[in-house]
Amino acid sequence: MELEGCKRGFGFLTAAGQHISTFVSDRHRGIAKWFAEFHKSVKHYFDLWHVDRSNTKKLLKASKEKDCQRIGKWIKAISRHMYWCATSTKEGFGDMIVAKWKSLIRHIPNKHTDHDDPLFKNCAHGEISKKKYIKVGMYYK
Repeated sequence: MELEGCKRGFGFLTAAGQHISTFVSDRHRGIAKWFAEFHKSVKHYFDLWHVDRSNTKKLLKASKEKDCQRIGKWIKAISRHMYWCATSTKEGFGDMIVAKWKSLIRHIPNKHTDHDDPLFKNCAHGEISKKKYIKVGMYYK
């Protein structure tokens, strides 16, 4: 239904003379495939809210595993980090968004400098309040 609704809506708008250069949808793979095959000139993005919701569900599930409860304390920060990565970066700099996102892996164990990706070597935040960091390779109870 979602794909069919997308096709009809897109067809209606283009028939009405609207030029569509960018389209945002939920994480429906059929819609993504349809744009990739039939509308290559249209930039298709997934709605950030849906991406975040999916990640949050996975993190919540992981936080319920034995010795992984500390993940739960990081879910909100991880969500905010995802939004920050996307909204603080100019369009067309996808590699920078990825570099910022990957910096989270070093941020969680309290490493804020010398990240692996040369595009984003250090965290951009200032002083932060005390958090319960997760040490690399260790499990907590």
